[in-house]
Amino acid sequence: MKRTVVFFLAALSLSSLLTGCAGAPSTEMVSFEIQRRFPEARFEREEHFHIGRVSMSLLRGLVRMAPGKVDGQAFLNQVRRIEVSSYKVSSLPDLDRIQGETRFESQLAQAGWSMAMRQREEGSRAWMFVRGGKNGGLRNLFVVTLEQDELTLVRIDGRLDKALAAAIAAHPKDAIRKVKGENAQAPAG
Repeated sequence: MKRTVVFFLAALSLSSLLTGCAGAPSTEMVSFEIQRRFPEARFEREEHFHIGRVSMSLLRGLVRMAPGKVDGQAFLNQVRRIEVSSYKVSSLPDLDRIQGETRFESQLAQAGWSMAMRQREEGSRAWMFVRGGKNGGLRNLFVVTLEQDELTLVRIDGRLDKALAAAIAAHPKDAIRKVKGENAQAPAG
């Protein structure tokens, strides 16, 4: 009996570990990886929130109960999970030392994520990863920005292609202006 319980707990631990790796590292894991790679880096967590499937369902239900049309409801209906972490950087090595692929980049690639953008500017780095579903639609977005004073990590899961389409459909003129680089506010007069 004791051996069965130990085996069950070991299998449960292994499956939870593999599940985390198969999807993507959490925002916490990515900040840890950056600190591991650069021992002199120090981050102090300022904010962290995670809204999972159950909380998102509750939030969607509350929005549906609100009287009248709620701006962003169609977008919200497509999002399944949001995780955001923000850290104050108390110590950071020269960002020019961040060369090549990081471990979190290789973990994401192994789990089917693609790098959509990598930005290197003086004093900052940014990465954007995306992952599609079986039908080719956008399902996951992971953004990491590292600056001299702040590390921000954002992960959003859901039917993001439909969420983006809903956001554009809600305000098409504003979307066109933003793409063109114009001010999104309608001109006066």
